[in-house]
Amino acid sequence: MSYAQSPFQGYIEPVRLSDSAARRSLYLKNLPALPFPRNPDWAVPTREECHVLWDKYAMPDHIRAHSAMVAAFATCLAQRLAEQGAAIHVPSVLASGLLHDLGKFYTITHGGSHGQLGGAWVMNETRNPLIAQGVLHHVRWPWTVDETVDPWLLPYCIIYADKRVMHDRVVPPEERHQDLLLRYGITDDAKRRITASHNQGLEIEAALSRRLKVQLHEHTFDSGRLVKRA
Repeated sequence: MSYAQSPFQGYIEPVRLSDSAARRSLYLKNLPALPFPRNPDWAVPTREECHVLWDKYAMPDHIRAHSAMVAAFATCLAQRLAEQGAAIHVPSVLASGLLHDLGKFYTITHGGSHGQLGGAWVMNETRNPLIAQGVLHHVRWPWTVDETVDPWLLPYCIIYADKRVMHDRVVPPEERHQDLLLRYGITDDAKRRITASHNQGLEIEAALSRRLKVQLHEHTFDSGRLVKRA
C-alpha cells in the first residue's frame, strides 16, 4: 500500500451548506437497502499504515489521541462480537477507528463534513469500501438500527465508540454529548443535529447491548477491555 504526497497542495474552495440543508442531509428517508458484506480481497491497512496517513493528512496530536482511543474501544467491542459468532472483521474495525477523524482538521479549518471528506480520502487511499463506510457514517447512521445485520456492526462499533470517547478518555454518552454541545452547538440547528446524533448513539448502545448480552452503559473501558462499573 503506497501513500503519496500530502493532499494539501493548492486551495480547495469549501462547500458550505446552510444549517437546514445540513440537517436534511442527516435525515435521509426511503434509502435502498445496504447489503455490505466484507470482501476478503479488500486490503486492510495496518496500524502503522494508518499512522502514515495521520502524518500525510497532518492530523494534530489531540485528534490522534482521540482516534487511538476510539479505535481501541471499537476494537474491544468487535472482539466481543466476534467471540459470540458475529461476522465482523476486527482488523477492519481497528483501521476504521484509527481513520475515522482523518478529515477533521481540514474541515475545522476550511468547513465541510469531516465524515464525508474523511470517507472519501480513506476510500481513495485504501480502496476498501467497508473501512471507508465506517468513516463516512461515524457521525450519523442514515439507515435503521438493527443489531442482527452483521455487515452493519462495523459502523455501529465506530459510532458508539466515538460517542463514548471524549478527547482521549472514555466517558458516559451524556458527558460526551454535553462536551459536543459546548464546543460545536453554535446554532439551534447545530444543537438539534448533535442531540439527534447522541440519541441515535443511545439506540445503537441498546442494540449492541442486546447483541452482546451486556448492558454497555454499565461498563467502562479499562486496560483494553470492558469493565463493569463498581
